Amino acid sequence: MDSIDRALQESAALPAALGAQGAPARLAEFSSFDGQVRETAWHQRPDRYRHLEAPVPDALPRIARGAGLSYAAASFGAGVVVQEMTRFSRILEHDDDAGTVTVEAGTTIGDLLSWSLARGRYLPVVPGHPDITVGGCIAADVHGKNPGRDGTFRDSVAALTLYHPDRGFLSVSPESDPEWFDATCGGFGLTGIIVAATLNLLPLPAPSVRLTARPVRSLGQAADLISSGAAPFSYSWHGAVRASETLGRGLVFSGDWSDAPVARPEPRRRPALTAESRAALRVCLWNPFTAVAASHAFRTASTARRQPRHLSFFDCCFPFERQTLYHRFFGARGLREIQLLVPVERSELLFTRLAALVRERRPTITFLSLKSFLGRARALSLSGSGLLLALDYVRDSTSAAFESAMDRMLLDLGAQPNVSKDSRLPARIVAETLPTYPAFRQQIHRLDPRRRFQSELSRRLEL
Repeated sequence: MDSIDRALQESAALPAALGAQGAPARLAEFSSFDGQVRETAWHQRPDRYRHLEAPVPDALPRIARGAGLSYAAASFGAGVVVQEMTRFSRILEHDDDAGTVTVEAGTTIGDLLSWSLARGRYLPVVPGHPDITVGGCIAADVHGKNPGRDGTFRDSVAALTLYHPDRGFLSVSPESDPEWFDATCGGFGLTGIIVAATLNLLPLPAPSVRLTARPVRSLGQAADLISSGAAPFSYSWHGAVRASETLGRGLVFSGDWSDAPVARPEPRRRPALTAESRAALRVCLWNPFTAVAASHAFRTASTARRQPRHLSFFDCCFPFERQTLYHRFFGARGLREIQLLVPVERSELLFTRLAALVRERRPTITFLSLKSFLGRARALSLSGSGLLLALDYVRDSTSAAFESAMDRMLLDLGAQPNVSKDSRLPARIVAETLPTYPAFRQQIHRLDPRRRFQSELSRRLEL
């Protein structure tokens, strides 16, 4: 770190050196989407492949960056050369008969879906916001609305093109280079720069999704409905509750394919939600009163409809695309999210202990969600089967004690944390709870022995 700090603070010639053959470089402050991590790094926006091949001083590691919507600081670090890939956004090749498409890593999921849906094809696994890039989806091995049925993003990836300064451009696939491939999917950019990917698209079963909201009284009831259902889309929403109420009152959303016609999605609004625009408010507007009121309003509006809603696949995947106030209300103080995978047989114990912990610590919870999950063991991905619990809350004086207690609960229950959703996870907790951590740590040092690729996340997790 000393050499990085010296290069960052003392070398006035560094921007010129980086830009001599590569893209122009400037110092910039980066923030994780949750607002909890801020660091200064060198920022480049390459727009041609020779920019990626341009030399970077040995003292400075690099990392690729997509949309910058990760809750964890996976795409920047102090003194790191951040190479933003959003200008690499072309569709390079497609095979309609085989149902494959090859795209550059900076292509957004929203743009890719708009293109594929017009051709009667879709991706079964997409993240919650359309501005997330394909490279980001691969690096974080994201999941969609029903990971218990569809798996994770890696399951849609047929092949990758990587760039590593010591190895050049690499074409990898599960068949040709399984170690490189599996270390890259869920490896948070630590194997190299994802340049392009070939993805498997599925035939679109129907033009719309029939979405039904069913009220539930508890997390346990929601878990039973999700586990026993067979809908292509299934997840729960649980809002804030008063101190006297039971944690878990909410809705289970189930979606089935439908032939009902729906209007084409409206043109997307700009500017998009970013870490900076999310934090524009100086004050946090979420508190126990506003969170309960908003949750009540959403629950009432959702259950007041007597008929199921019919949505386009696009609108079903991206409920926050046009509703950004939820994230903006956290303001500059930021938010916290914990997401964990627990075995089904321990889920009731999790719900009981979580309810007791919330009563004791009184965090301002704004949202909870449950999904079924199934993932393969690789890199830093969640692996195995179980229930996936997501929990959003306000960063305040109760947070530190609540998070320490949640970490202890992870250890006690044999649960796994989602590294991409929690910007403060310490290495000790990840090492003890993520089964793939020890092997991935060795793998990274074998594939990238000079540690050319680093980030705040990799340093925090002692990779």
